[in-house]
Amino acid sequence: MKKKAVFGLASLFIIAIAIATTIAYYSKEFVSGNNEAKAADFNVDVVNANGQTIGDGQFNLGEDFYPGMEPVEVYSFTINKNDTKLPVEYSVNFTPNGELLAANTPIVLDLQKNVAGKWTYIDYSTTFKPTNDSESYRILASWPHGQNDITFQGKTGNMKLEVTATQVDPEEEPEEQEVPPYFTGEVAFKATPNGSTRKTNNKEVNFSLNNEGYKVIEISMGDGTGDFEDKVGNVKVVEYKENGTVWYRVYTDNEYFASNSQLWRVSSVDTSVEGIVRLAKINGPYLSIESKALYNWFTSN
Repeated sequence: MKKKAVFGLASLFIIAIAIATTIAYYSKEFVSGNNEAKAADFNVDVVNANGQTIGDGQFNLGEDFYPGMEPVEVYSFTINKNDTKLPVEYSVNFTPNGELLAANTPIVLDLQKNVAGKWTYIDYSTTFKPTNDSESYRILASWPHGQNDITFQGKTGNMKLEVTATQVDPEEEPEEQEVPPYFTGEVAFKATPNGSTRKTNNKEVNFSLNNEGYKVIEISMGDGTGDFEDKVGNVKVVEYKENGTVWYRVYTDNEYFASNSQLWRVSSVDTSVEGIVRLAKINGPYLSIESKALYNWFTSN
């Protein structure tokens, strides 16, 4: 077994400087009479273990620093959002210098965050976002055994720690996905150019591809009562192909001009308004169905 040499003790002086930087978006205070619009406060602070804002904080590993040592806590700090309500993210940067912390240094620095009483490693090479108004962090230093440990005996070095707090855009809430059964917003149907426009809403809508791969849309009136329910009734739209043209035929329970014996159809569907599927004929007749779920399905099939 190769026997490692005994090294002289090395001491490491690390200077920690925390900089809370306000990179805020352009804002201005507006006053009109007694009404005031005020820019949000940005008051992030970084404090040491004694609760004092970090600045030229110094810690010394002294005679405890040697090859093969277990990781030890060399510095701790807390980031407080205080009265800042703006979304922020943090970045941590270590800037080493001195012979002990040269490019090929054997020293390993790690950043940990206290999560519910448990210290968890944080990748400080990327930005990270706070989950609480006050969060505690600590820096661990270790010296794993290596091939060139002997060259670092008696060397010293120092380290600058920069903590930057930056305002960021709020995260968008994930859009809630609809699940069946699906219900419509407004449904409107004008069967003829001179006929009445019937409207209803909150009706169950189902949609699928038939065995031939064509779209089928069905709107059920359920137990509802009203002009649309009485004069139109349940609605069914069936896609099909005839003489090379794709058509969408509309069937209803009670509307004569949209029935098994009468042909109410269009060859195109208007989806230019998000969330609305509209079948429009020349001279004004149309069927309009408001449904985000139907719209998303229709435009993706």
